[in-house]
Amino acid sequence: MENENTFKLCITMAGAVSAGAYTAGVLDYLIETLDLWEKAKEKNRKLGVAHPDYDHTIPMHQVEIDVISGSSAGGISGSLTFMALADKKFKSFNKDNPSGTDNIFYKSWVDMGNTAENSTVDKLLNNGDLKEYGEVRSLLNTQAIDVIADEALAVREQRKIPKYASDNLDVILTTTNLRGINFMVNFDDSGRDTSKGTVITNHGGFFRYKLKNDKYPTGIPTKEDELYYVLDLSNETHLQYLKDATLSTAAFPIGLKSREVAISSEYIKRYPKYLFNKSKGIEPLLPEGAIYKFNSVDGGVINNEPYGIGLKVLREKNPKSIEACKYGVIMIDPFPNKDHDVAESGSGIMSIAGGLLKALRNQVMFNQDGILDALDMTDRTKFLIEPIRKIEKDGKWVRPKNDLAAAPIGGFAGFLSRDFREHDFQLGRKNCQVFLRYYFAVASEDIEKRLSIVPNSAIKDRYQFSVPAMDPNGEKFFPIIPDMRVLRNFDNQVDKINYGKDAEIQDLPYPKLSFSEFESRYKSKIKDRIGLIVKHLLKNKFLSFLANFFYAKNAGYKFVKEALEKELGENDLLK
Repeated sequence: MENENTFKLCITMAGAVSAGAYTAGVLDYLIETLDLWEKAKEKNRKLGVAHPDYDHTIPMHQVEIDVISGSSAGGISGSLTFMALADKKFKSFNKDNPSGTDNIFYKSWVDMGNTAENSTVDKLLNNGDLKEYGEVRSLLNTQAIDVIADEALAVREQRKIPKYASDNLDVILTTTNLRGINFMVNFDDSGRDTSKGTVITNHGGFFRYKLKNDKYPTGIPTKEDELYYVLDLSNETHLQYLKDATLSTAAFPIGLKSREVAISSEYIKRYPKYLFNKSKGIEPLLPEGAIYKFNSVDGGVINNEPYGIGLKVLREKNPKSIEACKYGVIMIDPFPNKDHDVAESGSGIMSIAGGLLKALRNQVMFNQDGILDALDMTDRTKFLIEPIRKIEKDGKWVRPKNDLAAAPIGGFAGFLSRDFREHDFQLGRKNCQVFLRYYFAVASEDIEKRLSIVPNSAIKDRYQFSVPAMDPNGEKFFPIIPDMRVLRNFDNQVDKINYGKDAEIQDLPYPKLSFSEFESRYKSKIKDRIGLIVKHLLKNKFLSFLANFFYAKNAGYKFVKEALEKELGENDLLK
């Protein structure tokens, strides 16, 4: 049942390839901050307001993560959040846990595939997959990613979901279904003649999961108008479902292996009513059988910023909270699109071909329902967390070409170095800290209306801030999620005695990579993989020998080398 006094939160995460480390850092700081606040509130509840040790500076309102939606790397982080919230041993990365022990975000996104013997790059270039499959399924070996998923999405000692997460929390992962689902649209008004119809095919899809509890038994719900699957995280089969969906949304086309997914046909049969708000007149045309199988690639191909589906679920679950404006949608996007180019295309055939591909891609990404929902949202209900880093240049603080070390090479640069990923993870934590303190807020005059509390003067003195900053006459705002590390938000006083460097997170030094060292370690492995890929694609030993001997390996490596050096150099990532 909807709690009308609770502020509902939808977190939606865009695709990011290896820059998922940034998203992971944001989520880690967010969960840690919610946890610190919940512990402070719980202490107050136990003491009672009349107790002399009751802390009157603690806001006692309730904020609840209700929906998480993600695509590609954002989908991975969504699944990791699901696991972290249910993991009794989960610990945030901070001054007391600098190695990220028992932190699923840090282990998966920063350490990634690194071991004492091999780096992530070693594993991505390993040719075991080509030898095992006898064909090229991806440019890079994704077996290391499977191992990471096995370690991250595993049975753990569970805890009760914290109070800052809903007991009917939804996690939604987008996917691109290469098989597609055919729907028959009936054009016979009487509804009797199904031959009078046309077939449309949908390649976009999503997985929606809840956690088993007293209210939600495992499996597909009995009501036909409900579309989700309830997981038991102590069940290996259910974890495999989540793992398949997670790897599906992250299967970057060509670069990483596509995934075969099997789901219940009953789940698909419920799509029309959920997607089109009706079931009469439109029905899925499914092959016989209880299981529907399809090959999938990255969910970001069709829906890279899944705020539309996240907001749709939030609305259907919390109509009164939406009406009362007691909700917020946070988009975490490592690469928000800033392309303002609307230049006319040329008339030559190559220009037309390039323009056509761009048009198809842009139109696929044009999320009309999501845009309309976002436009319908009221002021200060939608928020963006994006990478922000400043450097000093000629005596001025300016933004560099890229804020993230993982950004070059289409977001793949993070795979090259653990230092790149660690930098981005820490930047995510820092950006989240600033976001929670000075952006994710309500106008002070709306505190009671939107947060269901009337803050006393001590609470306001500790957390209220102004825009412009530190202006006594500026417009006053109040953070939706108060940060316990803050002593006085107005003039940025923080508690360094108890929280040390975590009270005010600093940027890590921007990482650098020695290309000569990189080349000496990986040149032969890159050439070997190129050679084997060519061999499997040509399917002819003699032709592949000639191609590799005279051209493929050297030309392929030259292309890779020049691309890496150019992109890393332009982004100041080379020593």
